[in-house]
Amino acid sequence: MGEWSEYFEDFPEENPANWVNGKFDPQQAQHVRSMEAKLIEQHRATNFEVNKLRAKAKLDFIKHKQQSLMLVEDCPQCGLKELNTYKLNENHYLCECQDCGIYGEGRSHEDALSNTASVIGDGLDWRDENIS
Repeated sequence: MGEWSEYFEDFPEENPANWVNGKFDPQQAQHVRSMEAKLIEQHRATNFEVNKLRAKAKLDFIKHKQQSLMLVEDCPQCGLKELNTYKLNENHYLCECQDCGIYGEGRSHEDALSNTASVIGDGLDWRDENIS
């Protein structure tokens, strides 16, 4: 016996790909496959655009953060003078240690520093990719 494709050419009703909703319909099956392929391609294109937008947003945030550096002070976890405090806007402050990675945020510098100190030992690291 030859290849399966040769067999299915001779007996198309035996090919499971020619059945749609329990009915033998090779034309409809081909239409469904082409629509699925089109949707997959649209999904890939959409994902590509979303990933481009996410990368741009991340770069924009990094640039904004660099411009928003307010002060550098001692880290409450590692004790090194590596805790950067950023004033991102009037009501959003962010503390990030450049050495150990601990971080916290708040509506004021004091809140951000307090929130940073409150997570000592939790293993938080702002450099982890899963943090948004």
